[in-house]
Amino acid sequence: MIDTPQQRRPSIRRQLSILVAACVLPVWLIAAVMARHAYVSNLDQVSRDMLENARAMTMAVDRELANVQASLSALGSSPSFKKGDFVALHHQSREILKNYPGADIIVADCTGQQLVNTYRPLGSKLPKRNNPDTVRRIFEEGKPVVSNLFRGAVTKRPVIAIDVPVVINGAVAYDLSMSFPSLVLSSVLQSQNVFKDWYGTVVDRNGVITARTRNLDEFVGKELTGDLRAALSRSNEGTLLIATAKGGTTFAAFSKSSFSGWTVAVAVPAEVALADLYSWMRWAVGIGVASSLLGILLACWLASRIARDIQSLVQPALAIGSGEEAPAVATASSETSELAEALVQASRLLQRRAAERDQAERQLSLTIDDLRRETAERIRAMEEVRRQEQLLTQQSRQAALGEMVGNIAHQWRQPLNALGLLVQQPLLFHELGQLDREFLEENVAKSMAIVRHMSQTIDDFRNFFRPDKEKLRFKVADEVAKVLSLVDGSLQSLGVSLRVQQQGDPEVDGYPNEFAQVLLNILVNARDAIAERGVAAPAVQVSIAEQAGRAVLTVTDNAGGIPEEILPRIFDPYFTTKGPQAGTGVGLFMSKTIIEKNMGGLLTACNVDGGAQFRIEV
Repeated sequence: MIDTPQQRRPSIRRQLSILVAACVLPVWLIAAVMARHAYVSNLDQVSRDMLENARAMTMAVDRELANVQASLSALGSSPSFKKGDFVALHHQSREILKNYPGADIIVADCTGQQLVNTYRPLGSKLPKRNNPDTVRRIFEEGKPVVSNLFRGAVTKRPVIAIDVPVVINGAVAYDLSMSFPSLVLSSVLQSQNVFKDWYGTVVDRNGVITARTRNLDEFVGKELTGDLRAALSRSNEGTLLIATAKGGTTFAAFSKSSFSGWTVAVAVPAEVALADLYSWMRWAVGIGVASSLLGILLACWLASRIARDIQSLVQPALAIGSGEEAPAVATASSETSELAEALVQASRLLQRRAAERDQAERQLSLTIDDLRRETAERIRAMEEVRRQEQLLTQQSRQAALGEMVGNIAHQWRQPLNALGLLVQQPLLFHELGQLDREFLEENVAKSMAIVRHMSQTIDDFRNFFRPDKEKLRFKVADEVAKVLSLVDGSLQSLGVSLRVQQQGDPEVDGYPNEFAQVLLNILVNARDAIAERGVAAPAVQVSIAEQAGRAVLTVTDNAGGIPEEILPRIFDPYFTTKGPQAGTGVGLFMSKTIIEKNMGGLLTACNVDGGAQFRIEV
């Protein structure tokens, strides 16, 4: 007897039922194994999270201590230490303490005698420090020291101190210290977002509690005891379970700092730390049972539905095979409904996609052509900008060169007069019968000195116009002196009183010759304004200073100032008030470009009493 296909092959409904049964039977065994694994993994994760939080708190404490140490090191480099100016140090310390509320800065000598203490008014009588071991280490080792908890000699409160050596001429001269209460570190711990009901503790190298997030007054200053103290003595970091006095259990983790040698410990009640784990287990079991039951019912229903949908496709498939139009079939799923229309729509979809692709290619070609034209236009515009900048630079240097020719004339006029007198002296002395070898040698020496001076002047002018190829570090005062040597003659010819005022010796990174050209443009403008307006007692003052870490150079004249209506435009290209024969209008424009674009500084101008002032900050 030959079996029919229905007898040999099981139905889809039957196969789906077997599949559901095969999936549900092992689900509980797998769920049990996964639950056990999840419990162990979550327990390990809690321990890792605790240890990571302890490390994070240690790093936070280290950052706070490192910031204090960096501030002290910066203060230790103050010139006031070398001068012994403790009044200035007291004010400087006050400025630093604005960033560290509740802290005090102390300066002590090698005996521990306090010389400055910001906790007391300036000039108060101060005792010796209460941590002589730290003072001794500073002077012996010459390295920063983070102290243990101690009681301040002046404040009489438990404090922590960070000491750094102040080195003068290669030797430790002072002990510079910042002390602050443990509340500062407690605030650092409290800023960390850890667990609910957690508490953190900082322990110094002697095992004394230095800071705590809870009950600060009760625990700070007391030694750590119990299992945690023993664990700290065995390892630099780790986790452990601690039995509390009330019969509970606490998860604890600790990490020791390599920076200060202190240890930060974090503790959380076990029921709080594992609350999420227990809740997850209860939910997992409940959801597993409900999902299994729901899955069985849903699988049976889906099996029946899928079988009906597949059987409904038999008639359309036979119709397509015979070349007839497939009849519309109503099914419970969208897939079977779409299958009948898929073959008819396939050819239409392919043609539509091909047309869309051709259209996209044409549009892309047009877009590429537009981009090429736009790129070409931008390149032309950039080339035009570069050409204009080169033209401005050339015009600026040509204008400066013209100024230099006039300066050469002023610089050489007096030496040439002196040289002419020296040339005439031998003939005069010969007629008087007083010409001898000694006189000739002296005359030649004086003449050669004048010639060398004029040759050096040529070198100075040549170096002034040599372009800088790379940034150099140079002193502002040197470039000022070089420029003043070039324009001194032209200023003296107008009777200008030139005064240089210098506070400090600032250095900047940039292009020294371009910087000198900027100063030359400003001085030449001041000279021209004095000459044009006929100032009775002309004067120019050049000031050099250092403010907020930046070099500041100001040039001030008494030529009456710049009219307010043109003051905003003086740095525009080709703007000049001298006329076409006297100015090009590019000097101040190029000066502003050099200072602000090439050297990252700032060039401004304003009117002051009786004149104008140009200010350069680099």
